[in-house]
Amino acid sequence: MNKTIKTFLLFTLYFLLQCLCFFQSGSYTDIIPYATAELGQSQSHGSWTNGFFFLGQSLGLLLATQISLQYGRKKTVFFFAFLLAASSLFCALSLNFYLFLVGRTIQGICCGILILGSQSLVFEQSPDPWRLIPLMLGAVASVLPFTIGPMIGGYGKELVGRESMSWKYWFVLSAAFLLILSFLLHLCLEDTEERIEKRPWDWKGLILLSITIGSLQMIFNMGDDYEWFISPIIDFLFFLVVVSSVCFIYVETGTKEPLVRMDLFLRKNFLIGSFSLAFGFLLFYGLWTTLLVRLQNQSLFPPHLAGILFVSMALFSTPIVIWFPRFLGKISLRLSSFVVFFLLGVVYCWMGYFDFYQKRWFWMQPSFSFILQGISLGLFFLSLTNLIISGLSPKNQLRAVELSSSIRILAQGWASPLIGTLIYHRIVYHKMRLDEWLDRGNLFLTDLFLRFKEQGLSKEIAIRLLDQSAIAHAFVLSLNDAFRLCGVGFFILSGIILLAKEKR
Repeated sequence: MNKTIKTFLLFTLYFLLQCLCFFQSGSYTDIIPYATAELGQSQSHGSWTNGFFFLGQSLGLLLATQISLQYGRKKTVFFFAFLLAASSLFCALSLNFYLFLVGRTIQGICCGILILGSQSLVFEQSPDPWRLIPLMLGAVASVLPFTIGPMIGGYGKELVGRESMSWKYWFVLSAAFLLILSFLLHLCLEDTEERIEKRPWDWKGLILLSITIGSLQMIFNMGDDYEWFISPIIDFLFFLVVVSSVCFIYVETGTKEPLVRMDLFLRKNFLIGSFSLAFGFLLFYGLWTTLLVRLQNQSLFPPHLAGILFVSMALFSTPIVIWFPRFLGKISLRLSSFVVFFLLGVVYCWMGYFDFYQKRWFWMQPSFSFILQGISLGLFFLSLTNLIISGLSPKNQLRAVELSSSIRILAQGWASPLIGTLIYHRIVYHKMRLDEWLDRGNLFLTDLFLRFKEQGLSKEIAIRLLDQSAIAHAFVLSLNDAFRLCGVGFFILSGIILLAKEKR
Protein backbone atom coordinates (compact mmCIF):
# COMPACT_ATOMS: atom_id res chain seq x y z
CA MET A 1 0.00 0.00 0.00
CA ASN A 2 1.20 3.50 -0.82
CA LYS A 3 2.70 5.15 2.27
CA THR A 4 0.67 8.34 1.81
CA ILE A 5 -2.59 6.40 1.58
CA LYS A 6 -1.62 4.32 4.60
CA THR A 7 -0.88 7.46 6.62
CA PHE A 8 -4.20 8.98 5.57
CA LEU A 9 -6.02 5.83 6.67
CA LEU A 10 -4.11 5.88 9.95
CA PHE A 11 -5.21 9.47 10.62
CA THR A 12 -8.81 8.64 9.69
CA LEU A 13 -8.97 5.62 11.99
CA TYR A 14 -7.31 7.58 14.79
CA PHE A 15 -9.84 10.40 14.41
CA LEU A 16 -12.76 7.97 14.50
CA LEU A 17 -11.34 6.32 17.62
CA GLN A 18 -10.97 9.69 19.32
CA CYS A 19 -14.53 10.65 18.36
CA LEU A 20 -15.87 7.36 19.67
CA CYS A 21 -14.14 7.95 23.01
CA PHE A 22 -15.43 11.50 23.34
CA PHE A 23 -18.92 10.59 22.16
CA GLN A 24 -19.33 8.13 25.03
CA SER A 25 -20.49 11.15 27.00
CA GLY A 26 -21.81 13.52 24.32
CA SER A 27 -24.04 11.13 22.39
CA TYR A 28 -25.07 9.17 25.47
CA THR A 29 -26.27 12.35 27.20
CA ASP A 30 -29.07 12.67 24.66
CA ILE A 31 -30.51 9.29 25.66
CA ILE A 32 -30.00 9.56 29.43
CA PRO A 33 -33.74 9.92 30.22
CA TYR A 34 -34.52 6.60 28.53
CA ALA A 35 -31.58 4.72 30.05
CA THR A 36 -32.39 5.95 33.55
CA ALA A 37 -36.07 5.11 33.23
CA GLU A 38 -35.51 1.60 31.87
CA LEU A 39 -33.02 0.87 34.65
CA GLY A 40 -35.74 1.68 37.17
CA GLN A 41 -34.39 4.94 38.56
CA SER A 42 -35.75 8.46 38.82
CA GLN A 43 -34.45 11.12 36.45
CA SER A 44 -32.40 12.63 39.28
CA HIS A 45 -30.12 9.59 38.93
CA GLY A 46 -29.40 10.35 35.28
CA SER A 47 -26.43 12.53 36.16
CA TRP A 48 -24.90 9.63 38.10
CA THR A 49 -24.21 7.74 34.88
CA ASN A 50 -22.19 10.55 33.36
CA GLY A 51 -20.66 11.54 36.69
CA PHE A 52 -18.99 8.17 37.20
CA PHE A 53 -17.93 8.09 33.56
CA PHE A 54 -16.12 11.41 33.98
CA LEU A 55 -14.63 10.24 37.27
CA GLY A 56 -13.12 7.26 35.47
CA GLN A 57 -11.99 9.39 32.56
CA SER A 58 -10.18 11.84 34.83
CA LEU A 59 -8.30 8.95 36.44
CA GLY A 60 -7.54 7.50 33.01
CA LEU A 61 -5.96 10.75 31.86
CA LEU A 62 -3.65 10.73 34.88
CA LEU A 63 -2.67 7.08 34.38
CA ALA A 64 -2.33 7.08 30.60
CA THR A 65 1.30 8.17 30.28
CA GLN A 66 2.69 5.86 32.94
CA ILE A 67 0.79 2.83 31.65
CA SER A 68 1.92 3.57 28.08
CA LEU A 69 5.56 3.90 29.11
CA GLN A 70 5.49 0.78 31.26
CA TYR A 71 3.74 -1.58 28.86
CA GLY A 72 4.20 0.10 25.47
CA ARG A 73 1.80 2.43 23.72
CA LYS A 74 0.59 -0.08 21.15
CA LYS A 75 -0.25 -2.77 23.72
CA THR A 76 -1.91 -0.17 25.92
CA VAL A 77 -4.10 1.20 23.13
CA PHE A 78 -5.31 -2.19 21.94
CA PHE A 79 -5.85 -3.59 25.42
CA PHE A 80 -7.97 -0.65 26.54
CA ALA A 81 -9.81 -0.51 23.22
CA PHE A 82 -10.84 -4.12 23.81
CA LEU A 83 -11.71 -3.36 27.44
CA LEU A 84 -13.80 -0.37 26.31
CA ALA A 85 -15.68 -2.62 23.90
CA ALA A 86 -16.24 -5.19 26.65
CA SER A 87 -17.43 -2.55 29.13
CA SER A 88 -19.79 -1.13 26.48
CA LEU A 89 -21.38 -4.55 26.05
CA PHE A 90 -21.52 -4.87 29.84
CA CYS A 91 -23.47 -1.58 29.99
CA ALA A 92 -25.85 -2.77 27.27
CA LEU A 93 -26.53 -6.05 29.08
CA SER A 94 -26.80 -4.55 32.58
CA LEU A 95 -30.22 -4.89 34.15
CA ASN A 96 -29.14 -3.29 37.41
CA PHE A 97 -28.46 0.44 37.70
CA TYR A 98 -25.42 0.04 39.95
CA LEU A 99 -23.83 -2.54 37.68
CA PHE A 100 -24.41 -0.07 34.87
CA LEU A 101 -22.48 2.55 36.88
CA VAL A 102 -19.57 0.12 37.19
CA GLY A 103 -19.57 -0.30 33.42
CA ARG A 104 -19.67 3.46 32.88
CA THR A 105 -16.73 3.96 35.25
CA ILE A 106 -14.65 1.37 33.38
CA GLN A 107 -15.65 3.04 30.12
CA GLY A 108 -14.38 6.35 31.46
CA ILE A 109 -11.01 4.92 32.51
CA CYS A 110 -10.57 3.31 29.10
CA CYS A 111 -11.54 6.48 27.23
CA GLY A 112 -9.12 8.61 29.25
CA ILE A 113 -6.23 6.25 28.53
CA LEU A 114 -7.17 5.82 24.86
CA ILE A 115 -7.47 9.55 24.20
CA LEU A 116 -3.88 10.23 25.26
CA GLY A 117 -2.42 6.84 24.37
CA SER A 118 -3.69 6.76 20.79
CA GLN A 119 -2.61 10.35 20.22
CA SER A 120 0.95 9.61 21.35
CA LEU A 121 1.06 6.39 19.33
CA VAL A 122 -0.11 7.97 16.08
CA PHE A 123 2.10 11.01 16.68
CA GLU A 124 5.17 8.77 16.90
CA GLN A 125 4.28 6.87 13.73
CA SER A 126 3.48 9.96 11.66
CA PRO A 127 6.00 11.35 9.15
CA ASP A 128 7.77 14.45 10.45
CA PRO A 129 5.95 16.97 8.20
CA TRP A 130 2.55 15.62 9.30
CA ARG A 131 3.11 15.24 13.03
CA LEU A 132 0.85 18.14 13.94
CA ILE A 133 -2.14 16.53 12.23
CA PRO A 134 -2.89 14.03 15.06
CA LEU A 135 -2.87 16.90 17.55
CA MET A 136 -5.25 18.91 15.37
CA LEU A 137 -7.57 15.93 14.84
CA GLY A 138 -7.62 15.28 18.58
CA ALA A 139 -8.59 18.90 19.22
CA VAL A 140 -11.40 18.69 16.66
CA ALA A 141 -12.67 15.45 18.19
CA SER A 142 -12.75 17.07 21.64
CA VAL A 143 -15.36 19.68 20.61
CA LEU A 144 -17.57 17.47 18.45
CA PRO A 145 -19.37 15.75 21.39
CA PHE A 146 -20.95 19.08 22.29
CA THR A 147 -22.03 19.91 18.75
CA ILE A 148 -22.97 16.85 16.70
CA GLY A 149 -22.71 14.26 19.48
CA PRO A 150 -26.28 14.68 20.80
CA MET A 151 -27.70 14.55 17.28
CA ILE A 152 -25.93 11.25 16.58
CA GLY A 153 -27.21 9.75 19.81
CA GLY A 154 -30.74 11.04 19.24
CA TYR A 155 -31.06 10.01 15.61
CA GLY A 156 -29.59 6.62 16.38
CA LYS A 157 -32.27 6.05 18.97
CA GLU A 158 -34.99 7.13 16.56
CA LEU A 159 -33.71 4.98 13.70
CA VAL A 160 -33.10 1.86 15.75
CA GLY A 161 -36.45 2.18 17.46
CA ARG A 162 -37.45 2.71 21.05
CA GLU A 163 -39.05 -0.67 21.47
CA SER A 164 -36.44 -2.96 19.91
CA MET A 165 -33.13 -1.94 21.45
CA SER A 166 -33.90 1.43 23.00
CA TRP A 167 -30.84 3.21 24.43
CA LYS A 168 -28.78 0.02 24.45
CA TYR A 169 -28.08 0.34 20.73
CA TRP A 170 -25.41 2.96 21.47
CA PHE A 171 -23.33 0.62 23.60
CA VAL A 172 -23.72 -2.35 21.25
CA LEU A 173 -22.70 -0.32 18.20
CA SER A 174 -19.84 1.29 20.14
CA ALA A 175 -18.45 -2.13 20.98
CA ALA A 176 -18.72 -3.29 17.37
CA PHE A 177 -17.10 -0.15 15.97
CA LEU A 178 -14.29 -0.32 18.52
CA LEU A 179 -13.39 -3.86 17.55
CA ILE A 180 -13.44 -2.98 13.84
CA LEU A 181 -11.40 0.19 14.37
CA SER A 182 -8.86 -1.64 16.51
CA PHE A 183 -8.36 -4.31 13.86
CA LEU A 184 -7.94 -1.77 11.06
CA LEU A 185 -5.66 0.38 13.20
CA HIS A 186 -3.48 -2.64 13.89
CA LEU A 187 -3.09 -3.17 10.14
CA CYS A 188 -2.07 0.45 9.56
CA LEU A 189 0.46 0.71 12.37
CA GLU A 190 4.05 -0.21 11.68
CA ASP A 191 5.91 -2.71 13.84
CA THR A 192 8.44 -0.57 15.66
CA GLU A 193 10.39 -1.27 18.79
CA GLU A 194 8.91 0.68 21.69
CA ARG A 195 10.84 2.12 24.58
CA ILE A 196 9.71 0.54 27.84
CA GLU A 197 10.32 2.61 30.93
CA LYS A 198 9.66 1.09 34.33
CA ARG A 199 8.50 3.55 36.95
CA PRO A 200 7.36 2.92 40.50
CA TRP A 201 3.60 3.11 40.89
CA ASP A 202 2.23 5.62 43.33
CA TRP A 203 -0.31 3.20 44.75
CA LYS A 204 -0.92 5.21 47.92
CA GLY A 205 -1.63 8.34 45.93
CA LEU A 206 -3.90 6.49 43.51
CA ILE A 207 -5.96 4.89 46.28
CA LEU A 208 -6.29 8.13 48.25
CA LEU A 209 -7.19 10.11 45.14
CA SER A 210 -9.80 7.53 44.14
CA ILE A 211 -11.38 7.70 47.60
CA THR A 212 -11.38 11.50 47.53
CA ILE A 213 -12.92 12.05 44.12
CA GLY A 214 -15.22 9.04 44.45
CA SER A 215 -16.64 10.39 47.70
CA LEU A 216 -16.96 13.87 46.21
CA GLN A 217 -18.84 12.48 43.23
CA MET A 218 -21.24 10.62 45.51
CA ILE A 219 -21.87 13.79 47.53
CA PHE A 220 -22.84 15.69 44.40
CA ASN A 221 -24.89 12.77 43.08
CA MET A 222 -26.82 12.25 46.31
CA GLY A 223 -27.17 15.89 47.32
CA ASP A 224 -30.69 16.61 46.07
CA ASP A 225 -32.17 13.23 46.91
CA TYR A 226 -30.68 13.09 50.41
CA GLU A 227 -31.04 16.79 51.32
CA TRP A 228 -27.32 17.45 51.36
CA PHE A 229 -25.82 17.80 54.83
CA ILE A 230 -29.03 16.83 56.59
CA SER A 231 -28.10 13.28 55.59
CA PRO A 232 -25.63 11.41 57.84
CA ILE A 233 -24.41 9.52 54.76
CA ILE A 234 -23.32 12.76 53.10
CA ASP A 235 -21.78 13.94 56.37
CA PHE A 236 -19.70 10.76 56.48
CA LEU A 237 -18.68 11.13 52.83
CA PHE A 238 -17.64 14.73 53.46
CA PHE A 239 -15.52 13.64 56.43
CA LEU A 240 -13.96 10.98 54.20
CA VAL A 241 -13.17 13.61 51.55
CA VAL A 242 -11.45 15.89 54.06
CA VAL A 243 -9.34 13.13 55.63
CA SER A 244 -8.37 11.43 52.36
CA SER A 245 -7.54 14.72 50.61
CA VAL A 246 -5.26 15.82 53.46
CA CYS A 247 -3.54 12.42 53.40
CA PHE A 248 -3.26 12.59 49.61
CA ILE A 249 -1.54 15.98 49.67
CA TYR A 250 0.84 14.76 52.39
CA VAL A 251 1.71 11.58 50.47
CA GLU A 252 2.16 13.32 47.12
CA THR A 253 4.49 16.00 48.47
CA GLY A 254 6.80 13.31 49.86
CA THR A 255 6.83 10.97 46.85
CA LYS A 256 9.60 11.03 44.24
CA GLU A 257 7.32 9.98 41.38
CA PRO A 258 3.91 11.33 42.44
CA LEU A 259 0.69 10.67 40.59
CA VAL A 260 -0.11 14.39 40.84
CA ARG A 261 2.57 17.06 40.77
CA MET A 262 1.37 19.27 43.63
CA ASP A 263 4.11 21.83 42.98
CA LEU A 264 2.35 22.81 39.75
CA PHE A 265 -0.36 24.46 41.83
CA LEU A 266 2.27 26.87 43.16
CA ARG A 267 2.62 28.34 39.68
CA LYS A 268 0.28 31.26 39.21
CA ASN A 269 -0.65 30.59 35.60
CA PHE A 270 -1.36 26.93 36.23
CA LEU A 271 -3.48 27.65 39.29
CA ILE A 272 -5.53 30.41 37.67
CA GLY A 273 -5.76 28.65 34.32
CA SER A 274 -6.75 25.26 35.76
CA PHE A 275 -9.36 26.79 38.04
CA SER A 276 -10.82 28.87 35.21
CA LEU A 277 -10.78 25.90 32.84
CA ALA A 278 -12.48 23.58 35.33
CA PHE A 279 -15.03 26.01 36.75
CA GLY A 280 -15.78 27.56 33.37
CA PHE A 281 -16.38 24.20 31.79
CA LEU A 282 -18.45 23.13 34.78
CA LEU A 283 -20.80 26.02 34.05
CA PHE A 284 -20.80 25.39 30.30
CA TYR A 285 -21.34 21.64 30.51
CA GLY A 286 -23.88 21.94 33.30
CA LEU A 287 -26.08 24.23 31.23
CA TRP A 288 -25.46 22.23 28.06
CA THR A 289 -26.53 18.90 29.52
CA THR A 290 -29.35 20.41 31.58
CA LEU A 291 -30.90 22.03 28.52
CA LEU A 292 -30.44 18.88 26.44
CA VAL A 293 -32.10 16.59 28.99
CA ARG A 294 -34.80 19.00 30.17
CA LEU A 295 -35.98 19.65 26.63
CA GLN A 296 -36.94 15.98 26.56
CA ASN A 297 -38.23 15.62 30.12
CA GLN A 298 -40.17 18.87 30.40
CA SER A 299 -41.05 19.82 26.85
CA LEU A 300 -41.28 16.31 25.37
CA PHE A 301 -38.83 17.02 22.58
CA PRO A 302 -37.78 13.76 20.88
CA PRO A 303 -34.05 13.11 21.37
CA HIS A 304 -33.06 13.81 17.76
CA LEU A 305 -34.79 17.21 17.74
CA ALA A 306 -33.28 18.12 21.10
CA GLY A 307 -29.84 17.12 19.81
CA ILE A 308 -30.08 18.88 16.46
CA LEU A 309 -30.41 22.26 18.20
CA PHE A 310 -26.74 22.07 19.15
CA VAL A 311 -25.44 21.35 15.64
CA SER A 312 -25.12 25.06 14.83
CA MET A 313 -22.35 25.22 17.45
CA ALA A 314 -20.15 23.28 15.02
CA LEU A 315 -20.40 26.03 12.41
CA PHE A 316 -17.46 27.96 13.86
CA SER A 317 -16.08 25.78 16.67
CA THR A 318 -14.50 23.24 14.32
CA PRO A 319 -12.80 25.77 11.97
CA ILE A 320 -11.54 27.73 14.97
CA VAL A 321 -9.97 24.62 16.50
CA ILE A 322 -8.21 23.93 13.19
CA TRP A 323 -6.95 27.43 12.41
CA PHE A 324 -6.56 29.15 15.77
CA PRO A 325 -3.24 27.43 16.69
CA ARG A 326 -1.61 29.30 13.79
CA PHE A 327 -2.20 32.58 15.62
CA LEU A 328 -1.18 31.52 19.12
CA GLY A 329 2.17 33.26 18.95
CA LYS A 330 0.65 36.48 17.65
CA ILE A 331 -2.16 37.14 20.12
CA SER A 332 -2.38 37.53 23.87
CA LEU A 333 -3.48 34.34 25.63
CA ARG A 334 -4.96 36.35 28.49
CA LEU A 335 -6.93 38.48 26.07
CA SER A 336 -8.30 35.52 24.11
CA SER A 337 -9.28 33.75 27.36
CA PHE A 338 -10.92 36.95 28.58
CA VAL A 339 -12.89 37.21 25.33
CA VAL A 340 -14.08 33.59 25.70
CA PHE A 341 -15.40 34.09 29.23
CA PHE A 342 -16.87 37.51 28.55
CA LEU A 343 -18.63 36.26 25.42
CA LEU A 344 -20.09 33.29 27.29
CA GLY A 345 -21.22 35.63 30.06
CA VAL A 346 -23.08 37.80 27.55
CA VAL A 347 -24.61 34.79 25.78
CA TYR A 348 -25.87 33.10 28.94
CA CYS A 349 -27.26 36.28 30.45
CA TRP A 350 -29.08 36.81 27.17
CA MET A 351 -30.33 33.22 27.10
CA GLY A 352 -31.66 33.74 30.61
CA TYR A 353 -34.53 35.69 29.09
CA PHE A 354 -35.68 33.01 26.64
CA ASP A 355 -38.98 31.20 26.93
CA PHE A 356 -37.37 27.82 26.39
CA TYR A 357 -40.48 25.73 26.10
CA GLN A 358 -42.47 27.63 23.52
CA LYS A 359 -41.57 25.26 20.71
CA ARG A 360 -42.82 27.54 17.99
CA TRP A 361 -40.31 30.24 18.87
CA PHE A 362 -37.53 28.17 20.37
CA TRP A 363 -36.01 27.38 16.98
CA MET A 364 -35.64 31.08 16.17
CA GLN A 365 -34.62 32.51 19.52
CA PRO A 366 -31.35 30.74 20.37
CA SER A 367 -29.93 29.92 16.93
CA PHE A 368 -27.54 32.87 17.03
CA SER A 369 -26.70 32.19 20.68
CA PHE A 370 -25.63 28.63 19.80
CA ILE A 371 -23.33 30.00 17.11
CA LEU A 372 -21.75 32.30 19.70
CA GLN A 373 -21.38 29.35 22.06
CA GLY A 374 -19.65 27.45 19.27
CA ILE A 375 -17.16 30.27 18.79
CA SER A 376 -16.45 30.30 22.52
CA LEU A 377 -16.12 26.51 22.61
CA GLY A 378 -13.59 26.58 19.78
CA LEU A 379 -11.44 29.11 21.63
CA PHE A 380 -12.03 27.67 25.10
CA PHE A 381 -9.59 24.76 25.25
CA LEU A 382 -6.80 26.21 23.13
CA SER A 383 -6.59 29.57 24.87
CA LEU A 384 -6.70 28.27 28.41
CA THR A 385 -4.50 25.22 27.82
CA ASN A 386 -1.74 27.34 26.31
CA LEU A 387 -2.06 29.83 29.16
CA ILE A 388 -1.74 26.98 31.67
CA ILE A 389 1.49 25.63 30.15
CA SER A 390 3.09 29.00 29.45
CA GLY A 391 6.45 29.35 31.15
CA LEU A 392 6.82 25.61 31.88
CA SER A 393 9.49 23.24 30.59
CA PRO A 394 8.41 20.70 27.91
CA LYS A 395 8.34 17.87 30.47
CA ASN A 396 6.24 19.88 32.90
CA GLN A 397 3.98 21.05 30.09
CA LEU A 398 2.87 17.47 29.44
CA ARG A 399 2.15 16.89 33.13
CA ALA A 400 0.33 20.22 33.35
CA VAL A 401 -1.91 19.39 30.38
CA GLU A 402 -2.74 15.96 31.81
CA LEU A 403 -3.51 17.33 35.26
CA SER A 404 -5.55 20.32 34.09
CA SER A 405 -7.51 18.12 31.67
CA SER A 406 -8.17 15.62 34.44
CA ILE A 407 -9.46 18.37 36.74
CA ARG A 408 -11.65 19.75 33.97
CA ILE A 409 -13.13 16.32 33.21
CA LEU A 410 -13.76 15.76 36.91
CA ALA A 411 -15.60 19.08 37.11
CA GLN A 412 -17.82 17.93 34.23
CA GLY A 413 -19.05 15.13 36.45
CA TRP A 414 -20.08 17.65 39.10
CA ALA A 415 -21.75 20.01 36.64
CA SER A 416 -25.15 18.38 36.16
CA PRO A 417 -25.84 17.72 39.87
CA LEU A 418 -24.84 21.26 40.84
CA ILE A 419 -26.86 22.99 38.13
CA GLY A 420 -29.71 20.58 38.85
CA THR A 421 -29.63 21.54 42.53
CA LEU A 422 -29.75 25.22 41.63
CA ILE A 423 -32.73 24.66 39.35
CA TYR A 424 -34.52 22.50 41.92
CA HIS A 425 -34.30 25.16 44.63
CA ARG A 426 -35.32 27.93 42.25
CA ILE A 427 -38.36 25.89 41.17
CA VAL A 428 -39.46 25.69 44.79
CA TYR A 429 -38.91 29.43 45.22
CA HIS A 430 -40.87 30.43 42.12
CA LYS A 431 -43.65 27.94 42.87
CA MET A 432 -44.06 29.40 46.36
CA ARG A 433 -44.23 32.90 44.91
CA LEU A 434 -46.94 31.82 42.47
CA ASP A 435 -48.87 30.13 45.29
CA GLU A 436 -48.65 33.27 47.41
CA TRP A 437 -49.90 35.42 44.56
CA LEU A 438 -52.73 33.06 43.64
CA ASP A 439 -54.31 32.81 47.08
CA ARG A 440 -57.90 31.70 47.50
CA GLY A 441 -59.21 35.26 47.47
CA ASN A 442 -57.55 36.22 44.21
CA LEU A 443 -60.12 37.49 41.69
CA PHE A 444 -58.18 35.97 38.81
CA LEU A 445 -58.36 32.55 40.44
CA THR A 446 -62.07 32.91 41.17
CA ASP A 447 -62.77 33.81 37.55
CA LEU A 448 -60.67 30.88 36.39
CA PHE A 449 -62.62 28.43 38.56
CA LEU A 450 -65.86 29.70 37.03
CA ARG A 451 -64.51 29.04 33.54
CA PHE A 452 -63.48 25.52 34.51
CA LYS A 453 -66.93 24.95 36.01
CA GLU A 454 -68.59 26.04 32.78
CA GLN A 455 -66.58 23.37 30.98
CA GLY A 456 -67.72 20.71 33.41
CA LEU A 457 -64.52 20.41 35.45
CA SER A 458 -64.62 20.21 39.22
CA LYS A 459 -62.63 22.51 41.46
CA GLU A 460 -60.28 19.69 42.50
CA ILE A 461 -59.37 18.93 38.89
CA ALA A 462 -58.95 22.64 38.17
CA ILE A 463 -56.55 23.02 41.11
CA ARG A 464 -54.56 20.01 39.92
CA LEU A 465 -54.27 21.42 36.40
CA LEU A 466 -53.28 24.83 37.70
CA ASP A 467 -50.66 23.26 39.96
CA GLN A 468 -49.10 21.42 37.02
CA SER A 469 -49.09 24.63 35.00
CA ALA A 470 -47.51 26.52 37.89
CA ILE A 471 -44.73 23.94 38.22
CA ALA A 472 -44.02 24.11 34.47
CA HIS A 473 -43.87 27.89 34.61
CA ALA A 474 -41.69 27.82 37.71
CA PHE A 475 -39.30 25.50 35.90
CA VAL A 476 -38.92 27.91 33.00
CA LEU A 477 -38.18 30.73 35.44
CA SER A 478 -35.66 28.58 37.32
CA LEU A 479 -33.87 27.65 34.10
CA ASN A 480 -33.65 31.32 33.21
CA ASP A 481 -32.19 31.98 36.67
CA ALA A 482 -29.57 29.27 36.11
CA PHE A 483 -28.48 30.76 32.80
CA ARG A 484 -28.24 34.26 34.23
CA LEU A 485 -26.32 33.09 37.30
CA CYS A 486 -23.86 31.13 35.17
CA GLY A 487 -23.51 34.18 32.94
CA VAL A 488 -22.46 36.19 35.99
CA GLY A 489 -20.03 33.38 36.84
CA PHE A 490 -18.38 33.75 33.45
CA PHE A 491 -18.07 37.51 33.93
CA ILE A 492 -16.26 36.82 37.22
CA LEU A 493 -13.95 34.33 35.47
CA SER A 494 -13.17 36.91 32.80
CA GLY A 495 -11.81 39.13 35.57
CA ILE A 496 -9.90 36.33 37.30
CA ILE A 497 -8.14 35.28 34.10
CA LEU A 498 -6.62 38.75 33.77
CA LEU A 499 -4.61 38.04 36.94
CA ALA A 500 -2.51 35.49 35.04
CA LYS A 501 0.91 36.49 33.72
CA GLU A 502 1.62 36.55 30.01
CA LYS A 503 4.59 34.27 29.32
CA ARG A 504 6.01 32.86 26.11
